[in-house]
Amino acid sequence: MAEQEQESRYRRPTYLPYRRTDYEAERHEHGYHEPPSQRYPNRRIYGAYATEEPPPYVPHPYDHSCFKPREEDYKPPAECEPTDARRCARPNQRALTSDQQTRFLNAFTQLNNMSALGPLVDIHSNSVHQMHNHPRFLPWHRIYLLRLEELLQMVDPTVCLPYWNSSVDQAFPAWLSTFTPTVNLMTGPHTVTRNVGAFATLPDAAAVAALQGIGSFNTFANALEGIHDSGHVWVGGSMMSVPTAPCDPIFWMHHAEIDRIWSEWQVANPGQNPPLAGPAAVMDPWTETEPDTRDITALGYSYV
Repeated sequence: MAEQEQESRYRRPTYLPYRRTDYEAERHEHGYHEPPSQRYPNRRIYGAYATEEPPPYVPHPYDHSCFKPREEDYKPPAECEPTDARRCARPNQRALTSDQQTRFLNAFTQLNNMSALGPLVDIHSNSVHQMHNHPRFLPWHRIYLLRLEELLQMVDPTVCLPYWNSSVDQAFPAWLSTFTPTVNLMTGPHTVTRNVGAFATLPDAAAVAALQGIGSFNTFANALEGIHDSGHVWVGGSMMSVPTAPCDPIFWMHHAEIDRIWSEWQVANPGQNPPLAGPAAVMDPWTETEPDTRDITALGYSYV
């Protein structure tokens, strides 16, 4: 008996030399799922880009691939050449202390080193979002600024996005002049360049003050976008091209100023909101809708 047990212990198992007919019935899922995009890992920051199938990429038409100044700010013979629960009191950049300047630059650099900045810049290059020359311009960029500010605060919670009041401080901020980061974009590395004052003048305080006398949103937003365009072209270099402009930290400060002007106009013109409905009212690739963008206090920030 013991010999039989020992023999069975070492006997090789018998395998069927054919496929069982009920094999398919016994199959079960292995549980593997495609991971989200490795380039856009954070859904809060990159919205629908973090999914397996991000939004389709629609290149900007040639005529709209560069920012253009207002006609009265244009300096010929320039050409627009494409180039490769929180609360924040957003400060005027000229009021920053040396320590605050250093903290902002360090946080911006850290985001770039973490490969978190490039994907955010890439979102701005995709015209599928219709964020220029459209009533979406102001609300879409309001959410866009929030996403960078959230990233900055992940690195340093003391950093809030500064604004550059260019109609008053008509000079490029000196503390940023030598800061020209190289950002890894989907098209490859891009090093920030500038050509300050070569192609446009900056709208002055009178031009900005005149905006407050406009009573309808579309007229106001169109005029403000023109002032915005002139600021881009005045800085020049990377700021003149839609796909590369957000690589320059001055982009975010410039847009914070545009957002600040809109927030003041909103207080003076209650009920005047972007005429958006349906899909156009969703600030894709994020989930916020146009009504979500109307109150900056509810969004967790203010301007000082």
